[in-house]
Amino acid sequence: MCARSLLLCVLGIIAVVNESEASWEEWWTYDGISGPSFWGLINPQWSLCTKGRRQSPINIEPDKLLFDRHLRPVHVDKHRISGHLHNTGQFLVFRADREAKIRVNITGGPLAYHYQFEEIYIHYGMDDGHGSEHRINNYAFPAEIQVYGFNAELYHNMSEAQHKSQGLVAISLMVQLGEVLNPELQIITSVFSKVIHRGDTAPVRYLSLRSLLPETPGYMTYEGSTTHPGCWETAVWLILNKPIYITARELYALRKLMQGPVSTPKAPLGNNSRPLQGLHYRTVRTNIDFAKRGNAKCPSMAQDMHYRDDFFLPANTWRDDGSLSHNVV
Repeated sequence: MCARSLLLCVLGIIAVVNESEASWEEWWTYDGISGPSFWGLINPQWSLCTKGRRQSPINIEPDKLLFDRHLRPVHVDKHRISGHLHNTGQFLVFRADREAKIRVNITGGPLAYHYQFEEIYIHYGMDDGHGSEHRINNYAFPAEIQVYGFNAELYHNMSEAQHKSQGLVAISLMVQLGEVLNPELQIITSVFSKVIHRGDTAPVRYLSLRSLLPETPGYMTYEGSTTHPGCWETAVWLILNKPIYITARELYALRKLMQGPVSTPKAPLGNNSRPLQGLHYRTVRTNIDFAKRGNAKCPSMAQDMHYRDDFFLPANTWRDDGSLSHNVV
């Protein structure tokens, strides 16, 4: 009986959206009958959300990482960019001005093409124990910032690239509580008070994407999907090996944002994370070679090409300065 009622509700949503000419982008959420479990049902174009086997986010398991010495450093152009921060009702998203003459390119790492920066998504929880979509050894951070770019060598724009092979790059920045706020993140947090409700937009000027990233050459990478509908399996993910920091004050301001417009604010915008997805035999590679620590007991990476089980400590042992304990290069 419950399953039948649920099916009728889902069918009702589909009928309402189709008849009202409303956009599907306005209907999906992170809970209830329009939440992640139903994304692939309420819109046939999002079927990968239900059927896909190369989905994101995932849990990074340290003992299953594969060291790849051919992975290059990631390069992000130093140019500053401007754009607008939007409250979509599902998350905060920063979109670069498309008419800007200067573009920020993302290259290197596992990428075979040049990718042009396009968007930043902010996911966070309503408490400090939840928020990030990706997890490290099952540890969730209070927030996660996802930087998206599209393949500018093969495709004309984000809309085209997100459906196509090798179309997207997604860089994951874990966000941890700290006493000193990342200066570039502060450029974004300074306009939180202007995007409290759905549909609110605020200009963001002269943001340095390169300076937003933590100072670390280390990263993990795998092939996955966008974490929002339609869950297109076209993204090369890079999860950086250090977090950036946000203060309790800024995180409190973030948690005051709402899902609805001024007239009907609904619930808080937080807890906007998709559940973890299965790895399905995918390989998660890393460029971090612990043999360079000078530990004589460590096997040669060139021969073994795998990490020792105890190489990574739990993610919550990150120090205040943004580094892991002595076990990490």
